[in-house]
Amino acid sequence: MNFIPEASFFDAQPMFVCEQASLKILDANAAAVQVLGFSKKKFLKKRILDFGIKKSFNELDSDPKRNNHLSLDNIWLFKTEAGKDIYFQLSAHMINYKGRPAKLVVAHNVTEIIEGKTSQKKLLSSQLNLNNFPLAEIEWDPSLKIIRWSEKAEELFGYSEEEAISTDRLLQKFIHEDDLDYVHQTLEKTYKEGKEEVSLIHRNITKDGTVIYCEWYNSFLYDNNGDVVSIYSLTHDVTEREEALLSTRRSVRSYQDLFNSISDAIYLLNKEGYIVEVNEGLESTFGYRRREVIGKHNKILAAPGKYDEERIQEIIRLAHNGKPGKYEGWGRKKNGEIFPTEFLVNTGNYFGEEVLIVIERDISERRESEEALKHREGLFSKLFNSSPIGIALLNEHREVEMVNDGFEQLFGYREDELKGLDLDKLIVLEQDHEEAIRLSESERVKQATEKRIRKDGTILDVIIYAVPVVVEKSVVGIYGIYVDITDRRKAEEQVRKSLREKEMMLAEIHHRVKNNLAVITGLLELQSYSAESESAKRILKDSQMRVNSIAMVHEKLYQSEDFSEVDINQYFEELSGIIHKTMQQSDLEVDIELNIKPVKLPITQAIPCGLLLNEILSNSFKHAFTDSKKGNIKICLSQPEDKLLLIIQDDGIGLPENSEMDITKSMGMTLIKTLAKQLNASFSFRNEGGAVFEFKFEKKEQAADIEKPVEV
Repeated sequence: MNFIPEASFFDAQPMFVCEQASLKILDANAAAVQVLGFSKKKFLKKRILDFGIKKSFNELDSDPKRNNHLSLDNIWLFKTEAGKDIYFQLSAHMINYKGRPAKLVVAHNVTEIIEGKTSQKKLLSSQLNLNNFPLAEIEWDPSLKIIRWSEKAEELFGYSEEEAISTDRLLQKFIHEDDLDYVHQTLEKTYKEGKEEVSLIHRNITKDGTVIYCEWYNSFLYDNNGDVVSIYSLTHDVTEREEALLSTRRSVRSYQDLFNSISDAIYLLNKEGYIVEVNEGLESTFGYRRREVIGKHNKILAAPGKYDEERIQEIIRLAHNGKPGKYEGWGRKKNGEIFPTEFLVNTGNYFGEEVLIVIERDISERRESEEALKHREGLFSKLFNSSPIGIALLNEHREVEMVNDGFEQLFGYREDELKGLDLDKLIVLEQDHEEAIRLSESERVKQATEKRIRKDGTILDVIIYAVPVVVEKSVVGIYGIYVDITDRRKAEEQVRKSLREKEMMLAEIHHRVKNNLAVITGLLELQSYSAESESAKRILKDSQMRVNSIAMVHEKLYQSEDFSEVDINQYFEELSGIIHKTMQQSDLEVDIELNIKPVKLPITQAIPCGLLLNEILSNSFKHAFTDSKKGNIKICLSQPEDKLLLIIQDDGIGLPENSEMDITKSMGMTLIKTLAKQLNASFSFRNEGGAVFEFKFEKKEQAADIEKPVEV
């Protein structure tokens, strides 16, 4: 349309008043009727978009260089009543029409530009080119359905205008699920409060799934009843800015976490000495909360009468001169408690302001530890010097650092005579030097019994404890502890000499007892030769074997290095052999099988065991195999639990079928019962493929049997 100077813009451009959401035409100006040829009545109640078709610039046969000022994707082809093609670009503006929101749509005729018949300068008007407008424009109806979607919105979120308008509940799709409630609540709050504008920042999801941060500026349009009729939004991508802010927040949070994780009190002071920031450690140290000390002078943390202004100023001056220092002082807690502190002072910068950084800690426990350490050092010094044993402290070169009074008395040297000298060269015998060096170079506590030389040349027997002093896995010194055992050695030698004499005497006693028993055995044997009765000969022979079993015990003790206990395994083996040899008959072959646990018994138990073995074996040889030419006897000594179990059994004819009372009253059984009683053993007998005898008893300790005689 050519520009006519006399023509008014409002008279020349087709304009339509449309419903805000549906774009149904409510009114049209004269230019619209004139240019398109339709009557106003025909326009009403129809959508403006019903009169035209949207065209992209690529669909038009036009020179892009000539039309580079046009918005490429906002061209509409309208048909006039007469069928003529007219190209328009539409622009919309929110207005209030008869008390309700509406849109004023201006149709800019660009036909002559598209067809190349005129230039932009001759146009009465054209749409403002907003291709470089940085914000995406989106318009929503009251149900949050999209009714307008700009090119920038398509570029930002990836959805075309058609997709955005036709997709149901797009809001739920392109707002991050974690932010959706926040957006709904913010919009609802804005509506309830009747506000017209609200801005917010949240995460959006583009069509391809990318998460971006967007800043939204939302304008609410209300009708006369106060109901929302539309929401107009402008938005843009602020992802880089938000990520930078998040990174900054994380850094600040990390700094704050680090600041608060330090258990010591940290507080920042301005030039006047007022507190501008504190960490959480201040509350645990002083008891004050942050709000109670911010803006207060640091004197609030100092003990009354302990705040030295001149000293504080000197500390500040040194800190400003690049000489941060560590100092000790006294603090006061919120509850009034006074306590010793240690504080470090340095300079720093806090949001552009030069500050003093003070780190202060409660050293009450350290002071107590130091006092306790001094007390322990005093006790150790007292113990060191008053100890009756000799103690010498050597350095890593084996040179004397200090000795106690006990060492001086033991070896005759004063401490000033020994300091700095190699102790081994003074008190160690020449032939023992290598062993002394190994002892003093040990990294572990070692004990040795050696000889050492006094200052006057006297040789001492001493127990030496080498105790290394290890600091950070390195030996920095060694304590030599010397215990004089010279007198004890002499006493031990006397005891050993006396013991050797007693051992010789005891061996001689056992030897003589054994010889005396041998004489008795010989006498019994001679007596048996002169006896006329077979019964008497048998009794004498049995007595001879019993005495022989006792004599064998004394023989074993005499031959043993231990005069108190007898090796039962060896004793039973030899005793059973002698009985077998003595009782063997020419027409009877008897095997004796031994299964003896290695054990030693005291003489008070060895003799009864030997007599039991002698009695039962003799009876087996005499009575068990009368109807057989071959027999077997088993002897077993075991320890199934805490007691010894002795079992002697044969495979002969078994015990007589007399009543148990008759059996127990026999001479042999009476002897067996007596011996079992001496052993304090439980005793039982039975027939089980032959005669079986069982004895269960505890092994006695030697000391318990010293004064108990053996009854036979």
